[in-house]
Amino acid sequence: MMKHVVPGWVRPHQIIGEKARQYKLYGVQGEPCLFKHISPRDIEQGYLGDCWLVSSFAAIAEFPDRVRSLFRQKALTKDGKYDVRLYDPHAEEWVVVTIDDRLPYWKKPGKYGNLCFAQVTKENELWTCLLEKAVAKFVQSYHRLDGGFESVALEMLTGKPSLCISMSVIPNGMHRPFTYECGKLPFTARHATVRMRTESFDAQWTYYGEDASAMVGGRHGLEDAQFWKMLQTWDKAGCSIACSSRHDYQGILACHAYTLLRVVEVPIVRDGVSSILRLLHVRNPHRTNEWKGRFCDDDAETWNTYPEALKVCKHTVGIKDNGVFWMDWADFKNGFEKVHTNFDKQGEGPRYTDKTAQARAEHLHVSWGHVGYQKWEGLQPNLLGIAEFSCAYFCCT
Repeated sequence: MMKHVVPGWVRPHQIIGEKARQYKLYGVQGEPCLFKHISPRDIEQGYLGDCWLVSSFAAIAEFPDRVRSLFRQKALTKDGKYDVRLYDPHAEEWVVVTIDDRLPYWKKPGKYGNLCFAQVTKENELWTCLLEKAVAKFVQSYHRLDGGFESVALEMLTGKPSLCISMSVIPNGMHRPFTYECGKLPFTARHATVRMRTESFDAQWTYYGEDASAMVGGRHGLEDAQFWKMLQTWDKAGCSIACSSRHDYQGILACHAYTLLRVVEVPIVRDGVSSILRLLHVRNPHRTNEWKGRFCDDDAETWNTYPEALKVCKHTVGIKDNGVFWMDWADFKNGFEKVHTNFDKQGEGPRYTDKTAQARAEHLHVSWGHVGYQKWEGLQPNLLGIAEFSCAYFCCT
């Protein structure tokens, strides 16, 4: 039994280090720290449906300086107070959220206990727990973190615009990606246009402009090769990328957020014929429950068929179950529904602007500013005009 800690709130010294062993909590070695070796592979989601947020933590953790820049304090403090910088997309400004280091804790029946939500890393780093608490305070409760958009999280953590691309199913079982324009792009043209392939845009606009808070705009068809090229560009530019699953699919959990770590092409030559193998490195914030299909960790048959991929991916065949896995492009499109990226590296990000037409936009009220649209009748496909109001800009591909 724990004599000094009861379910509720605990401080770092009560869950890590010498006193933690005395209290029979974690009993891990070492002392707590704010940062040590920040890594996306050490981030673990807790008992809260905020995978959209935790997967975004992992996405920015690919670049440790991004994480450190969110904290004014660079080490643990004696008073347990921390100032965390978050971007408020509604106010369009950075805000400072002050928190203490008390973390929600509960006692598992028959076990030593655990933190309720984001977990301490393997190296006893507390930044994940504290950053999650800061976001919870920003939105007024942990409960409000239960469900959300990765695009919102990425913008909140970086202050830079985000983009969501949704992949739709076509009759032959593959998916044709199309784009939803998301967030503010401060360097887009005053009037932009985008090709449309839907006749029911008004319903889409209402949903993404008023109900989904973070997303506004329309969509258009995006060829498979174009979408892959965009992913490569974002990956090479150092953009943070997250993805959300469509359904339960050979180990992929339904409606769950993951982090996209790498996007690679592997040149393959067989019998004098050249081809390209497209692979993606994905991470589950649960740090378990991995992909079980082709190119999974222990799929020796497939990996040995493509030794070139083993070299490029630096993969060692074997069961790891650490939440990190490889999968090919076709399986990725079958298992995942949306890809979210953040243009933190590039600032303004890619601008997907169709200059074939311009028009004065009609006024609409939406979540993050005022945006209008106008359809041109008789054009195939239709064109959607995106215009500037009150310094809030939006862009579609």
